[in-house]
Amino acid sequence: MASAASTPGKSLLVLASVVTVLLVLISAVESYDGGHAVTHSAVARRSRLGTRHACHRRTMTPHRYVLAEKSNTTGGSKNNSSPATSKATSPMPAPLAEPSKHHRSHHKHRVRNWIVGFVVGSLAVVVSGLVLFRLGMNCIRGQCMARPRMTIFTPKLIRHADHLAFLEEEDGVASLEMIGRGGCGEVFRAQLPVEREWEEPRFIAIKKIEKHGGGDAPNDLSGVESRQLRRWSRQVQSEIRTVGHIRHRNLLPLAAHVPRPDCHYLVYEYMKRGSLHDALKAGGIAGLPWPARIHVALGIATGLEYLHFSHRPQILHRDLKPANILLDDDLEPRIADFGLAKLMPDAHTHVTASNLAGTWGYIAPEYHQTLRFTAKCDVYSFGVILAELATGKPPSDQFFIQMDEVVGLVKWLRRVMMAEEHEQAIDPAIAGAGHDEQIVLALRIAVLCTADDPKERPSAKDVRCMLSQIKIKELVKISSPKSS
Repeated sequence: MASAASTPGKSLLVLASVVTVLLVLISAVESYDGGHAVTHSAVARRSRLGTRHACHRRTMTPHRYVLAEKSNTTGGSKNNSSPATSKATSPMPAPLAEPSKHHRSHHKHRVRNWIVGFVVGSLAVVVSGLVLFRLGMNCIRGQCMARPRMTIFTPKLIRHADHLAFLEEEDGVASLEMIGRGGCGEVFRAQLPVEREWEEPRFIAIKKIEKHGGGDAPNDLSGVESRQLRRWSRQVQSEIRTVGHIRHRNLLPLAAHVPRPDCHYLVYEYMKRGSLHDALKAGGIAGLPWPARIHVALGIATGLEYLHFSHRPQILHRDLKPANILLDDDLEPRIADFGLAKLMPDAHTHVTASNLAGTWGYIAPEYHQTLRFTAKCDVYSFGVILAELATGKPPSDQFFIQMDEVVGLVKWLRRVMMAEEHEQAIDPAIAGAGHDEQIVLALRIAVLCTADDPKERPSAKDVRCMLSQIKIKELVKISSPKSS
């Protein structure tokens, strides 16, 4: 969904809100004017009545004289000698009938104004409620995005907004090198301008997430494509909410967000060594000794501990796998791609998804069955990664497909460890190098992390502590020959 398409709808909603507010004000003014007019008429009526009474008092004697004259001419001499009788027969109360009619008419006018004001106000409340409900639903569905302007989250990397000005052009990534393609977009590499001669060139990775595919208008998309686009939009918002403002050595932060009418650009620091998946796929991990592998595993566990314990609210990654683990020049792992991440308040124990998200082989069994995701589901995914580092076999390895009984990496490793056949589980590339004891300990931790019952799995903090002990033993073992 392009922002240009959603702008008219937002304008109509804002216009409707303004109209309803004006209607409420007009109705209130009408009601006030009607009440004020009635009050003014009542005051005027009282003033007129008081004036009549005053005039009556001032002209009391002439009126009694006139009435007496009239009564004498009609043959009643009895009224001439009685002032009380002449006052009783005075016709003065008769004009009070006219103010009574005037009062009733103004009372009707006031009631009518209040009824009109109540009806208009009720309609205004209903329309305003519908407008706010529509805006809220659009925000929930990912259609209510922030203002279309560039946002820089890491000024240490992106020092000036002009460095990303090329992304605001029509096709800013056309001349860039594409280094990857994911489920929601393509990834490009770009070099930032060098500000000083002695400064080394700095590179960034740019993820392009389309708002509508193939150049089609949003109205021409099918229901499946629309849901897919809304999901991508929610992933952009999830990236901004989770990693836009967090900083940790084992997390890849979002450097900048550049919205465009047709796409979003998410900018990250470029990791020259690529992902752990690339290293495993290319066989590069086979050249890494065990100390480097345990260092990578410990870094991932440290980043996961930060997400689960140190950050508030708690962050659930929900898609932990080697492809989302990037390696810097020092083989320090960085957890990346928080498109499926969820913020979980402290009062909650899980998040419920509408559909299954993640990668086969790394999804916890209880999440697959109930669609309820907890922190222990992330621990399960980490256990699979740890087993992959120690065995050299991914969950989709042909080794498991060619077996007589179809089992995955988790069940196979569990059987081997229960049968005490550790040598079958250790990667041959690192076996026999004097680290087998530490590798077996790491495999036992992997078995604990991938237990079927989530209550039996350790927390990310416990996993980090156990791996730290293994690394300490390894460092002591490496440094002991030097000390001797």
